[in-house]
This record gives sequence, C-alpha cells and structure tokens, in this order.
Amino acid sequence: MIKYLSILSIIFILSACDENKYPEMVEIPAGEFNLGFDPASELIPFMSDKTAGLNAQPRQSLYLKTFYIDRYETTYEEFIKFKPLAKYSTHIPNEPIRGVSWFEADSYCSSKGKRLPTEFEWEKAARGSDKRLFVWGNDFNKDNANFSKRVTSIKMQNKDQSPYGVWGMNGNVSEWTSSWYQPYPHSTHTDENYGEKVKVTRGGSFAKRDHGFMKEFVMIPYRNISPVGARFWDTGFRCALSK
Repeated sequence: MIKYLSILSIIFILSACDENKYPEMVEIPAGEFNLGFDPASELIPFMSDKTAGLNAQPRQSLYLKTFYIDRYETTYEEFIKFKPLAKYSTHIPNEPIRGVSWFEADSYCSSKGKRLPTEFEWEKAARGSDKRLFVWGNDFNKDNANFSKRVTSIKMQNKDQSPYGVWGMNGNVSEWTSSWYQPYPHSTHTDENYGEKVKVTRGGSFAKRDHGFMKEFVMIPYRNISPVGARFWDTGFRCALSK
C-alpha cells in the first residue's frame, strides 16, 4: 500500500511539474478546430477580393498537435532586454512591443528557445474548438477589446481573452506568425502574393478607425500579409513552442 501511494505521489508531482513548466504559456491541446470563414453565413461582400476574406476559405476542420503559446504578447520590457540598443515606438514596460520586423520577432523567440506560432496555431488558440468569429463569441462589440486610439497594457481588463485563456488576440496589436502566405487546403482562390514572398499577420489592433475600421478586419479568421523586413506601428508578436 505504501509503495502504491509512493508511485501515485511521484505521478502527481511529475504532472504538476509539467503543468508549471511554462507558466507564462498556455497549453493548447491536440485536436481539430474550425479554420477559416464560411462565406455563405459570415461575410458580406466589401471593398475587394483581397479584403473579403476569400483567402481564408473554405472553412474546414484541421487537426493540430499539442503546442504552447504565450499567454500575453511580448512586451517592450521583455524585448529591450534582448535588444537593449533598439529604439521603438514605445518605452512603456508593460505595453506590447510593436514596430518590429518579422526577423526581429523570430530572433527574439529563438533566443527564448521558442518560435513564432504558425497562423493555424494562432487561429486555434484564439478561436477554441467552435466556429466563433471573435474570442468572446460571434457578435461584434468594440468595447470587448482594445480598438481605441492608443495601445494599452497587455493586462488591461476586458473581454479579449480566448476560450483557452490567451489574452489580446482580437485587439491591441496585430501579430506576426511564422507562416508564409499560402492558399488554404482545398481553396480555389488565387493571389499573386502566394508563395514565399510575405508572411501572414493575425489579429486586429488599436487605431483601426484611422484607416477605415470594419469589424471584418478583426475577425479571428481574417488573414493579413506583411513583408518580412517591414515594421508596422500596430504589429507585435507572441511566441509558441511545440510540446
């Protein structure tokens, strides 16, 4: 009996250690999730093919292995320790770093023994296992995330928390992913930018009203693209890790 209890104690301790191995990250369990848009029910035609979400269709179930993703976006305080001589658009410690290139984001994550998330990992971490369009559900509410005129702390209290407990995926700053801009499986959509030319960025950001805010731009499945060497005042990142 004593031996049996000792074995159980060891199993419990090992399990607890595994759970606390990456306290700054959230474990996203293996399984299928809903990727992309259903054009028949979720989008209205607007502007152009490139902004209508056609590159995120068709909606489909996709299986991903277990992975970890940072609970919050990388902050200025964290990033400046990695690159102490850099000058960026914020010096406020707990605000998400922005104005960094894809190379800088990728290098930072590598320095931590991590990597940037793929765009599929990013979408699953934000969306959960159902078909929601925003982290809080399907109905847009501009007060649920930071779509104001300025960036806020990564720990601002609002409803911008995914079903898995990941914060800041719908607003505040958009985020780099590791993924090249490629057509989705089973997609018939064509785009001259497909290939290893630009990277996918995900998530809405602050100050969208300055260049024509539309709720479609901040829906979880919406895909944006950026050149790897570009730096944007509304784009930051978070890191991920394979299990």
